[in-house]
Formats: sequence, structure tokens, C-alpha cells
Amino acid sequence: MADLSALSILERLPQRLRDSPYTVGVAEPMTELAAAYKEATLDLADQFYVPTATWGLAEWERLVGITPAANQTLEQRRSAVVAKLCSTGTTNAEMIRALAEALTGYGASVTENFSDYSFSLRFFGEDDGFISIDADLLMSTVEEIKPAHLRFIVEKIKWGDLETAGMTWADMEEQFPTWADFDRAFFCHKEE
Repeated sequence: MADLSALSILERLPQRLRDSPYTVGVAEPMTELAAAYKEATLDLADQFYVPTATWGLAEWERLVGITPAANQTLEQRRSAVVAKLCSTGTTNAEMIRALAEALTGYGASVTENFSDYSFSLRFFGEDDGFISIDADLLMSTVEEIKPAHLRFIVEKIKWGDLETAGMTWADMEEQFPTWADFDRAFFCHKEE
């Protein structure tokens, strides 16, 4: 965008106007006003996109029909809106995969297990390792949109994953102080 400094505005004027104290006196407050309008315009544009919305997030929540809990962070509220926006249409493996990717920021794959009426989710990223995701949001969103007769399983950590990550017991105790911390963790497999 154009430079909105008072000096920049004055430089565009003829010399006789630049020398006038009246012109300088008008240019400075007009520059401040233009900068404020520029900032307000950029802030307004941010409200049209859920990932950058702040004060406009309440309107997104109203549009998708959710009421945020009082203690939710801005990021949790944004994730809930994205989840609701992604959970429309016919539910299939591709939709679940896209929803998981939108909610977690990691690649995902869905494996359909026809024999036991279930499907599972596995995460992929740049490297093998443990990831922190909002599992409650993911589980509740998928439960809301999946067919009722199917069971949804998020693939848990396996011993092979620990070996792939090169973790020792000491590493595990450091990263996961309690078994509950370990149980809430997910493993992200390196994309091939």
C-alpha cells in the first residue's frame, strides 16, 4: 500500500504548498486519520476469514448456530466454527479426512474397517513425532456427522511409534509425566 506519512504526502505537493505552515498543519492530522482508516480497513478484511477473525467471530458463530462457552479461547472458538462449517454435506471418508486436516493442521488418512463397522484416523506430517491436538473437538465433531452405526477410532500410539521416534523410558517420562498425558497424545507419521 501507499506510504501514508506526512512527509510522503507533503512531498507530492508543489514547493509553494510544502512551504506553507497551513498545509503542514493539515497534512499531519490527515495522515493520522488516513492511517487509522487503513488499519480499520485491514482489520475489517480479517473478519471475513475465520482463522483471522477477532471481533467478527461472534457473527461467524451466530451463522453456524453455536454458542461459545465463556472460558473458550479465541483459537478454540475459531476451531469450533471451522468444524461446523466443514461438517455439512454427505459424510464419507474424504469428508472426515478433510475435516481432521482442517481441525488439526496435520495431514490425515481414514481407514475404513468394514468388518467391524468402524473407521480410523491416522495423522501425517513432515516428521515422525508426537502431536498435540484438540482431540475433544475432533471427536465431538466427527461423532456429530458420522453415520450412527459406525464406530470412530483415532489411531493411538503403538510401540512401533515409540521406536520410530527413538524414545527411551526416560524420554517418555519427561514428555509424558502421567499415563493420562500419554493417553491423550497422538503420533504423527512422516509423510512419504
